[in-house]
Amino acid sequence: MLSRSTGEGHNHAALAVGEAFVRHGHDAEVLDAFGVVDADKRALYAVRPAAAASPASSGRALLPLAAEPVPARRHRVVDVASALYGWAALNAPPTFGIAYALGEIYTRTPVPSPIKIVNSRYAEATHAFIEEHEYDAVVCTHLFPMVTLTAIRARHTSRVRTYGVLTDYACIPFLSETRLDGHFIPHADIVDDCVRHGLPRAALWPLGLPVSAAFGAHPPRASARARLGLPQEGPVFLLMSGGVGSQHLRTLCEQLLNSGDAATHIVVLTGRREELFRQIAGRYRDDPRVHVVPFTDRVPEYMAAADVVVSKPGGVSSTEAAVAGAPLVHTGAIPGIETKNARFFAARGLSAYSPNIGEAAVLARWLRHDEAAQARMRAAQASTVAPDAADAIVAHVEDDLA
Repeated sequence: MLSRSTGEGHNHAALAVGEAFVRHGHDAEVLDAFGVVDADKRALYAVRPAAAASPASSGRALLPLAAEPVPARRHRVVDVASALYGWAALNAPPTFGIAYALGEIYTRTPVPSPIKIVNSRYAEATHAFIEEHEYDAVVCTHLFPMVTLTAIRARHTSRVRTYGVLTDYACIPFLSETRLDGHFIPHADIVDDCVRHGLPRAALWPLGLPVSAAFGAHPPRASARARLGLPQEGPVFLLMSGGVGSQHLRTLCEQLLNSGDAATHIVVLTGRREELFRQIAGRYRDDPRVHVVPFTDRVPEYMAAADVVVSKPGGVSSTEAAVAGAPLVHTGAIPGIETKNARFFAARGLSAYSPNIGEAAVLARWLRHDEAAQARMRAAQASTVAPDAADAIVAHVEDDLA
């Protein structure tokens, strides 16, 4: 699995597919696309030998990409794109709307995009890495390595099967520049959109968006709250910023506290944004109702513990919430693809959506008290989102390789 650390969603999807390969008894590695270019960068993204892999598998345990601390200088060299993405998402989200619109226009022209030009440069090094390690298949959850693999296919003949995973609920700009053995997409309703963007219909497989099996475990709310040290009584709202963080969290937290009472508790997940964590934790250090949590791997438990989840509409995080059966409110969308994700979910009853933070807080309060609305939303989520997409993707790859 090849991902790219611009936000956490792509990594989470890659890890989910990797976990499924291990469950099916295969070896699997999950790497950042930059981690295969040379040995120095590769060391930053090594997958450790399994200590807790499935007993039926000979695979390796899968850790979050770049989970180990690395020297700051080297990390900046490798992850410039991730750093820029995180900064812009946090500080200048309108920039994404402009870039997205330009990308949509550029996609309609025959001129190779900067995305294609830059990522094609890694084709030879990536091809050498794949051949050296004798992989049977490569699954990409990010556009950049998909473009690199497309360049490899244009230059080399190989037995290796290559696949892309679309991690949003609309076709993204420049995906039409990729030509792999096929693309796994989140829902059948997106097929026509991808075809309009130039992808071959026969190579689009709407098997769902892969998320970790942990989100489908559905532990009882009381036990999840007990494990997390949250109160058993009273409303608990879970505010999620996505992997890169979001400035709207502070306003949203204030809105919910002002409209609540002493029994209201708010859990704020700030992702990897250390400065955002310090700001919110400092602001509410004397308020026991606010629980500020830095990057964590316990998101499934927090979703199970919460009455309502309020989140940016990232494709993967939204799917995780839907698989968890969480009453969901979307807000704080980065203009462009996240806006399309929010509209997809809201139109099908999978979430409530408002781009206005104050209105989102009102929606969260309403949803918490309206049990019938919660039941309708959970039913829509269960009928629309595939909880076993990762296993379905692995089964498709197994059939291809048979």
